Amino acid sequence: MSEITPKEAFVSVLGAQTVKKLWTVNYQPALPFTAQDFSIGALLPAILYMFRTGRRRGKGKFFDTYGITQEGKRIPPTIDSVSIALQKNGSLIGFDSSATQAILGDMLLSTCLENKNHQTGRTEQIQRAYPTHYLTSWIDLPARMPDLRFIPEMLVALLLHQVEGAEIKKSTNHTPFAVGSGFEGNILLSLFGRGMEISGPHITSLTSDKFIEDDASVGIDQLLTIRIAQGCGQRPMKEEEQEKIRNQWPLASTAAKSFREDFSVFVRAYGKTIPRQTFLQMLESSISLGLSNIYFSTIDMLLEWERIGKLPSVEQQKPWPLFVDCSSGTDRNLRLLAEESMSDFIRRLGRIPNILMCMRILEEKVRYDRQLRDSLPVVFPDGTEFIDLLGSIFIYTHPRSEKIIDNLDEECLKIGDTLAEAGIEPDIQGILKDDRNPIIKLAEALCNLMTDKAHYVRYLSVVNSSLMLDEPNGLAQKRKVTQKNKAGKTSRVDVRSIILTNPMIDFIVHRHLRKAAGRTGAKSLTYDEFLLLMKKRYGLFVDDSPPGMSIPVDMLQRNKRVLERRLRDLGVLVGVNDAESMKRLRQRFNAVGDE
Repeated sequence: MSEITPKEAFVSVLGAQTVKKLWTVNYQPALPFTAQDFSIGALLPAILYMFRTGRRRGKGKFFDTYGITQEGKRIPPTIDSVSIALQKNGSLIGFDSSATQAILGDMLLSTCLENKNHQTGRTEQIQRAYPTHYLTSWIDLPARMPDLRFIPEMLVALLLHQVEGAEIKKSTNHTPFAVGSGFEGNILLSLFGRGMEISGPHITSLTSDKFIEDDASVGIDQLLTIRIAQGCGQRPMKEEEQEKIRNQWPLASTAAKSFREDFSVFVRAYGKTIPRQTFLQMLESSISLGLSNIYFSTIDMLLEWERIGKLPSVEQQKPWPLFVDCSSGTDRNLRLLAEESMSDFIRRLGRIPNILMCMRILEEKVRYDRQLRDSLPVVFPDGTEFIDLLGSIFIYTHPRSEKIIDNLDEECLKIGDTLAEAGIEPDIQGILKDDRNPIIKLAEALCNLMTDKAHYVRYLSVVNSSLMLDEPNGLAQKRKVTQKNKAGKTSRVDVRSIILTNPMIDFIVHRHLRKAAGRTGAKSLTYDEFLLLMKKRYGLFVDDSPPGMSIPVDMLQRNKRVLERRLRDLGVLVGVNDAESMKRLRQRFNAVGDE
């Protein structure tokens, strides 16, 4: 027997370059981000940077400016090191005693900066800057842009909605979320860029952004952020590699449109009226809800593609249905129902690595097919047509299907023979030599060679991150339970349930009390209309059973009453009597123009 690894067996048949392209968890035309965990709280500074510059953010000077040296080693910044540096460089005065330094540190920790793992104390490593002001984009946290998994790039592409081109270009037409056109041309930059002006002959230089010192419109939390950023001297450099922003939209166009509309309406209507810290909590909730809806809807579309070889049309797209525990876990029965609903999604998520591997395999074939390669549909910004082409080959309806699939079948057999000669991986040999679709066989064999950490676990981490799991303004929570398998062995596993935190409720209510068109004027909304909207727009079921579940009517009514009580306690539901049509939602915060 020759000494050969399983991966080398695939390389010997498919080639090193092909295996390198297939040996990944990502497929950008379907999911335009890296399947791995990320922090929603760290997205906005990166988004602000990209809107201002039209480029991805690179290395900045925060670490060098505020880090400390201990025993010859450079230690990451802490709250204490930042407050001491602000005092030394003259950015803030009057904080020279130990007591005032402690007060300043507490102010920084509560309004501007966050410690790693949400820890308290002034000597822990800082991992996040709250986006209280545009100049947060000068603070390079996280230090590496790839840690945000291309989520900010996708959101910028969605909000800009540039309909042509593979890369984001500087905006020349009027659009609410213009790129590279200054602070007044972008509603998000104008909101977070209070007191900012662009100076100098080169408006794109690193030091062209200036804060007007006599501007009295910024609060103390924003001023502290400004002083920290000014200490860095300039905004971060552009990313050295792949600095341009990819113009790639997710496949779930209906969910993407809902997110773009929700975000725009909320920022326009409430950005100047809701206190900044409260506004940031609700804005993060909007991103969590939008990302979750996009991701879950995309998963549903990919499962449909595997079944019929075609993605659902815009009219057919729908959110993934999930039952919501409105008691946030305090009612055991409601919690169990929500966990059952979420567990079904998690179970079906396990098919996604194989589906995306099938797409990668097919793309490698069509890119080099003599009759297809010169007439392939574009994948930017929307890859739907291209993926439908792959689907037609997948289900044998395309004229080139037979040739491509026969070629793949030969490759599967050759790889199986190579493994057999080496006397390794008998299970994969069986997969490659059975009578199924060769695309599925090869995809399954490759996924089996890759560890769980390399694919399924990463897709699951996207679920946790997009839902802001266990965050005070998120959409879900988890707990550990003990389960038995068929062999009778017990294990501890995580179960998740969809809930509605107060900031999430506040966001959904306030957003949908404004019209989407025109100047986002006020609109009326009854409680029943609110429940129907959550179900149809976001797939959140409160007083109705999601498809595939049968929930007793008394449990549904209890869930509805719990949510009604919470809405009343928050001050966003009023009703003069018990008639359902008389229960109406109202704003807690005024919108622009209400005065």
